[in-house]
Amino acid sequence: MEETMPAIITLDDQVTYVTDPTSPCSGADFQVSWQEKNIGDEESGEYQDIFDLNDQGSGDSTSVPCSPLGPGRSTLRSATFNLPAGNYTMSLVINGQGPVFLGNVIISDCA
Repeated sequence: MEETMPAIITLDDQVTYVTDPTSPCSGADFQVSWQEKNIGDEESGEYQDIFDLNDQGSGDSTSVPCSPLGPGRSTLRSATFNLPAGNYTMSLVINGQGPVFLGNVIISDCA
């Protein structure tokens, strides 16, 4: 009898995260998107992602409720932020696993 692997949701590292716009302005909404996939053999239940932007203790964190994801399936998730100027470290917790560090985004004071 072949054993099945439970649902395992992971960052799809073949697809990079995206900030839109790529150079966000302070005080303006911008979106962060990432792709994740279920590398297990079973459908996941509902779960939650947490995307965090941190600038030396300030910043914001957003929880994203996620619907079930079938085995072998991938999906694009996103969150919207509006932050003051700064150099923010981006991290992501997927279904309680992580955090995965995704680099930095610089938010500028735009004219």
